[in-house]
Amino acid sequence: MLEDMAEYSCGQNLARLFLVIFNLIFVIVGLALIVVGGLLKAGAEFLDVLGSFVHEIPGLGNIAIAIIVFGVVIFLIGIFGTCGSCCSVRCMLILYAVLVMIITLAEVVIVALLFSGTLDKTVTKGFSNLTKKYKMPADIKNIDAGDIVSRLIDAVFISLKCCDYENIVGASSTKIPPSCCKGLSRKVLESGDLTAIQACYTGPSDANSYINKRCGVALIDMMRDNQAYVIGIGVALLVIELLCIAFSLWICSQINKKNRVSSI
Repeated sequence: MLEDMAEYSCGQNLARLFLVIFNLIFVIVGLALIVVGGLLKAGAEFLDVLGSFVHEIPGLGNIAIAIIVFGVVIFLIGIFGTCGSCCSVRCMLILYAVLVMIITLAEVVIVALLFSGTLDKTVTKGFSNLTKKYKMPADIKNIDAGDIVSRLIDAVFISLKCCDYENIVGASSTKIPPSCCKGLSRKVLESGDLTAIQACYTGPSDANSYINKRCGVALIDMMRDNQAYVIGIGVALLVIELLCIAFSLWICSQINKKNRVSSI
């Protein structure tokens, strides 16, 4: 980077420095997510270090895969931005700009839907369709044995304290996924005392489950309860992302000029 600083203006060098620093943070965050996901997948020793919180989440091993995948995506975006700006690699900068544009457009669409009031139906319908892929466990002792989609849905049910069971094959108003039951945690599963969960599993009610609370509504309510934070974080991210796109394209234009001059 130092060798070709003279080929850029002061502003462009500052833009390159901004991209390098910002995307190094992305690289570090991505690596951290990959490591944490790997450790969560690997074994009990790390879970003991983290304490009781993670023990509340059934199916944690499969959820760890999603953390690893997300970490890899963040890491790759950071690598494209860092190497592209530091080493003046045009193709990396273009790919980086395109990826950030896609993320930015997705965020803008989500915010627009949230304020237009149509996000409620979109989220509710989308999650309802996703639950069609849920596979009911053979019994409550086998809640950890399913596929990753089912375990991620379980995690949503538990974290949002909701239950979209209507499209789940094998579920009904008299038999719901164990993750819809109040009081379910890894500690309870490991204790072997599943009397209360069994009663909920085959006889759900408002008292022992979240059977009448829809996840789409729960998510929208949570977002609206924290609307000020959502707007603040969203605006900050939007500004940073727009700067990243503008700076990367600006540097690309300078690389093009440099290549044209060198080819003469």
